[in-house]
Amino acid sequence: MKNFIGIFIFLLLVNVLVPVAYSKVYSAIPIEESKLSEKQQNPTNTSEEKVSLYDTQTNSLIELSLEDYLIGAAACEMPALYEENAIKAQMIAIHSYYLYCKENPESLEKGYIEINEKSLKGYASQARLMEFWQMDYYDYYSKFKRCANEVIDKILVYENKPAMTVYHAVSCGKTADSNDIWGRSLPYLISVDSTYDQVSDNYLKIKEIDKSTMFSLLSIKYPNIKLNEDNPDEWFGDVMYTDSGYASYVEIGGDMVPAGQIRDILGLQSTCLMIFYEEDTFSIATKGYGHGVGLSQYGANRMSAQGKNYTEILQHYYPGTTIKRI
Repeated sequence: MKNFIGIFIFLLLVNVLVPVAYSKVYSAIPIEESKLSEKQQNPTNTSEEKVSLYDTQTNSLIELSLEDYLIGAAACEMPALYEENAIKAQMIAIHSYYLYCKENPESLEKGYIEINEKSLKGYASQARLMEFWQMDYYDYYSKFKRCANEVIDKILVYENKPAMTVYHAVSCGKTADSNDIWGRSLPYLISVDSTYDQVSDNYLKIKEIDKSTMFSLLSIKYPNIKLNEDNPDEWFGDVMYTDSGYASYVEIGGDMVPAGQIRDILGLQSTCLMIFYEEDTFSIATKGYGHGVGLSQYGANRMSAQGKNYTEILQHYYPGTTIKRI
């Protein structure tokens, strides 16, 4: 078990390695905009499209218009102050993922994307957004509606099929390869650079857990793993990392367990983690927020602030995909 002083080395490395010139991170991506950048305030092909979602609060299906879904879903996923091109990229990702799930319902537990308005998970109606945004509602809603009107007829495809456009809040500086996280390799869900994320407030977090709480959490989840209560500094051993910096397995009591399970058990923000122990307390340092695969929402916002449009953002985070008008 590494000494607690390692956490200070970890923090020092983070500060030293953050690049100074962020604007040089993303080179120009040659993209033929053609008609894909034209604004359509009244799209015709998608105006009647309906979206079906599973509401976990009422345990029932709800149906709503595509425009309402894009606005309500994006508002739950991104801060209203984010740049418009980031919001547009998010909306296209939301739309594409919905169509992907519609074609692959077996990928979802209930066959539909699950939402919960009360907790702002997946979708929020105008009434819920008014409650959430309060006095800023009219300004924010008009902003999201404007974004939706421009991209409502656009999706991201790979080999002419809707792409599995997953996303997360903040990466660890690189996005994760889907094969490393879920054991499923997709050519457009590979690790790409997302250096901007390193200046996010949610980039680096340290969570402390006392020895007795940690023992209880691990014993309940892994009853067959024997932990020596007298030597807590030996509970955690080696950590296996992927090339993008996320942990794949963590050694506990001599057994290797999936890092995703550790993230869930300990309530961590990410699997990009390091674990330290000193004076009856475990300190877990994590970088990033979310599974790390696909579009980084924070990275998309910073790219937009640097002048990148939603097409460039999407093709950076989902390489090999194209935008298709439907």
